[in-house]
Amino acid sequence: MPKWQDVLRNSVSNEAIRASNLRRIPQLKACPFWDRAVFLGRISHKVKVANYDGGLVKYDGRIYYVNRSQIEALQSFVHWDLKKTIAVMDD
Repeated sequence: MPKWQDVLRNSVSNEAIRASNLRRIPQLKACPFWDRAVFLGRISHKVKVANYDGGLVKYDGRIYYVNRSQIEALQSFVHWDLKKTIAVMDD
């Protein structure tokens, strides 16, 4: 397993993540078992070229980003605590 995946696995601590780690987290677009995805918290962060408005989930031991429209579409199928938030710390 590449070293960067080990870094990302432990990138969320104390409900915060560094902006440099957030940029490296892949987006989870298709998932066969959404009920196995554990919601870590909502993300709202703007940078020059991107707008992160969604959340982070842990699926199969890895952390992924899901956007707001995915979260809204999945609300009737999975029961995530959407009140959790993750702060983004600038580097």
